[in-house]
Amino acid sequence: MKILYTALFLVFLTACTVTEDGIIINQPTVPSVNLCENVATDQQAEGMRDQIKDQAFKDEKLQRARLVTDGFCFVSTQVVTVLDGFTFDSSKLTMAKELYKQTTDRQSNYMIVVDSFTHKSDREELMDYIQNNP
Repeated sequence: MKILYTALFLVFLTACTVTEDGIIINQPTVPSVNLCENVATDQQAEGMRDQIKDQAFKDEKLQRARLVTDGFCFVSTQVVTVLDGFTFDSSKLTMAKELYKQTTDRQSNYMIVVDSFTHKSDREELMDYIQNNP
């Protein structure tokens, strides 16, 4: 029983700081939660895709995509929908990286976005990005 109390006391002290004035209990660390105020609907994602498609040039498509997706959060399937507005995979890849942090289910479902790319090199580049930006 004495060993149990000693073990519990040591565990308790690891979460504390001992000073001359007494024991300071350290605050537990709480993970930060990013809340999104503007969650995109499927209809909004489709509208964004259409606005991107309506642009004639690669740079205009990317500029429009950044404009219409700013401030929104997405699920992975909606990111695929938005990316369907692009003609060139290079722009699609750029936007997939930019939308990664705005995707609420990125930890569990962003592979849907990765799998939407035709070329293996694009899939690998996006996977590298994901691994370096958890």
